Formats: sequence, C-alpha cells, structure tokens
Amino acid sequence: MIAATALMAGTLAPALVVMRDAMAVSREGVKRHLLANYAVKVLEEQSALVMQNWTNATSSGNFSSDGNSTLKWIAVKSDAPASGGLTNRLMHIQVTTYEDTNGNSAADSTELKVNFRTKVAKLLTYQNEPY
Repeated sequence: MIAATALMAGTLAPALVVMRDAMAVSREGVKRHLLANYAVKVLEEQSALVMQNWTNATSSGNFSSDGNSTLKWIAVKSDAPASGGLTNRLMHIQVTTYEDTNGNSAADSTELKVNFRTKVAKLLTYQNEPY
C-alpha cells in the first residue's frame, strides 16, 4: 500500500506540473492570437483614415469596450522617408498591440505584444471618393 501510494505520488505530481505548464502556454497562445486580431483591426482602421485625410500622427487606445481594458494599442503613421514612407506619396503605418500588465500605458519589453505594419499609397481615387 505504501509503495503504491509512493508510486502514485511520484507520477501524479509531475503530470500535474506538465498540465499546469501546458495550460499557461495555451493561455499565452490565446492572448497572442487576440492581440494579432486586434492589431489587424486597428491597422485596417488606420489605413482607412490615412486614405481619407493623409495625416502623420501617433494615436493610441485600448479595447475596454470589448472587456479587455489591459489590452492596448499604439499606431504610428508617417510618410517621412526615415520611417519608411515617401513624402506626400507613401504612408508607413505601424500598429503595436500589447497587454499592459503593469498599467503604465507603455509597451514594456516584458509584456506580450504584436507588431503589424503596412504602407498606403496616396492615390487620386482616394481623394475623389465621397465618404
């Protein structure tokens, strides 16, 4: 009986550790997927704004309306050549979504984050299209 108990404890405890670690990795994967989905959403919104008004800007926000107040975003739009754009012709847009676990409204190196970027050309059809 003692040997059986020791054998059970010796195999059950490591199995529980593996399960706990697997659950943590799974939660992180789900969080990264959510951050990627939010990054695409914000990137599409910012691209549409650039097509309408062609403004260099940095903006930020969070997803508290979706019940995720610790998930935040930063969007940087620039047509400067140093940022990857072409003045008045090509806008570089970069979006970072991150989990602000410490609440300082900054994407720290220890926090989960996702970066997406795209470029938008300044086309005459965007300017002439009624919105």
